[in-house]
Amino acid sequence: MVILIYLVVNLDQVGISYLSKLIQENQDLTKQQTEDCLLFHSAWNNLARTWTLPVIHALGLKQPARFNELKRRIVGISATSLADRLTELEKRKIIERKVYPETPPRVEYALTRKGLELHELLGQLGEWVKRWDKPRAMAIESSREKVHPLAKAK
Repeated sequence: MVILIYLVVNLDQVGISYLSKLIQENQDLTKQQTEDCLLFHSAWNNLARTWTLPVIHALGLKQPARFNELKRRIVGISATSLADRLTELEKRKIIERKVYPETPPRVEYALTRKGLELHELLGQLGEWVKRWDKPRAMAIESSREKVHPLAKAK
């Protein structure tokens, strides 16, 4: 997971400026290609928000899961951050929230079909990182630089 997080932090910093330059400088891009780049950029920014990928990963490991179970699985996440990410992911239809009519109320979270597909893609991206960028990620880890869950949202 550290390798995938490392990739996200670096792609967020490099990818945004690259896409911006590509769209502004390359006049050969068709309107559709430009729209596709912007769509990708928007989706990437949403995924790159702090704690988003760890929440998706935690739900992908075992679902459905309750709030406190997720909080235990994701080391270092605050209750507020977890609630914010769950709300955001629910709005984007990546997860679903199911409330059971019990006393006390029971709420469970699970990945939707869209979320399961995203989780699979992120796993493939993680494998790609392990294959092609592992030495660099290991160098960062061994130098004891602090790798945050994801880049802080602005």
